Amino acid sequence: MARGGVAVAAPVAKALAAPLETFVGRKLGVPGLEEVAFGAIAEGGATPILDDVHDYIGLPRRVVSAVLEHERAEMARRVGCYREGRALPTLAGKTVLVVDDGLASGATLTAAGRALRRQRPARLIAAVPVASTEGVQQVASMFDDVVAIVKPDAFGTVSDWYEDYDAVTDAEVCTLLGRRALGAGIAASPSPAGAETDVSIPTGETGPTLAMAGDLGVPAGARPPHGLVIFAHGGGSSRASYRNRYLAARLRLTGWATLRVDLLGEHERAADDGGAMRFDIDRITRRLSRATRWCLDARVAGVGRLVLFGASTGAAAAVGVAAMWRSHVAAVIVRGGRIDLADHLLPQVDVPALLIVGKNDTATLQLTRAGARRLRGPVSVEVVRGAGHTFEEDGALGIVGEIATAWLTRLRRRDAIRRLWTVSSHWPATLRARIVARTIA
Repeated sequence: MARGGVAVAAPVAKALAAPLETFVGRKLGVPGLEEVAFGAIAEGGATPILDDVHDYIGLPRRVVSAVLEHERAEMARRVGCYREGRALPTLAGKTVLVVDDGLASGATLTAAGRALRRQRPARLIAAVPVASTEGVQQVASMFDDVVAIVKPDAFGTVSDWYEDYDAVTDAEVCTLLGRRALGAGIAASPSPAGAETDVSIPTGETGPTLAMAGDLGVPAGARPPHGLVIFAHGGGSSRASYRNRYLAARLRLTGWATLRVDLLGEHERAADDGGAMRFDIDRITRRLSRATRWCLDARVAGVGRLVLFGASTGAAAAVGVAAMWRSHVAAVIVRGGRIDLADHLLPQVDVPALLIVGKNDTATLQLTRAGARRLRGPVSVEVVRGAGHTFEEDGALGIVGEIATAWLTRLRRRDAIRRLWTVSSHWPATLRARIVARTIA
């Protein structure tokens, strides 16, 4: 299995005096959490293997399709590089040993086994140095035998069991196969969700937190982003939570730039046992304002349409900044947020607002509905059935992502129609109507 499995398989093939060939499989990474697989695909496999992570996140079909398209292109690139575009040798009637560098969930090997079964080998054996018990059970039905040297009770990750787990390069794979590195210099395409870079945003304060850590992301492709969405979480979590990472990536898939920022520093989060820091609304609002100013001054891509996405107490900060920066903030999105903590500022917020609440989070839902009535701009309250305050229930996070992306798409189209209507005020009414209809479509 390319790439890491080739380094393990080479000495095995030598010891057995067996021919060595490479087979390409790819895990399907959750957007924003690419190290977490929701399934896998292998060359020659028509459909992917999906696992429990897919259902837990609630990944919609369009997201799965985007990841599949990306990984299929990467598989084709690797096949062209490692086998110079040649098909696999004939495996019918032979004993085939499929070697990988480790077995965690089993999705990749299961996908490989299913694809290789079509070649009708006499025996199909999976072999790994280390495996999880669950992984062995997952692949057992697809192989005639599974060989694992070590099956620890506490597995962790494959890399935990290596002293050296540096990535195996394309050139190294070709060298192990005794081939020239055809196309090895061609880099893999970036994630379909685009790329993120670390940024440091000055707080303008003295004390332990001089800067806020952030991750600035741009969507894939050369087109300018539709806008910039700043994610703000007051405390109890961080910008690195899987919820913030997935939601930011989901928006980048739709063409939005994102900034995930920690409004509290590491020392402040560590000292926040009683919640005093995260409920210091003045502090986190001031810092979100600083982050907003930083984006404007740096002319970050997409800042012309700025959206604040607040969660928990970060929602109060988002409302506060929307009230302060009324000429710059285009919209506010809240996920399970406490906008009531900025109650005195709600009447000053006249931009569109999307408030997403879990139906089982009855206290926040009641406060959100009361606060929605005090906002001056158009408000949409979306209630996710079966979800609690943190949206950790199966499928809840995926629903939040689809609600947010659909709402932002409508917002962007409405803005486009308003601009078009203003510019085309002197055009014939029938032409205006036709162009507006095309814009909506």
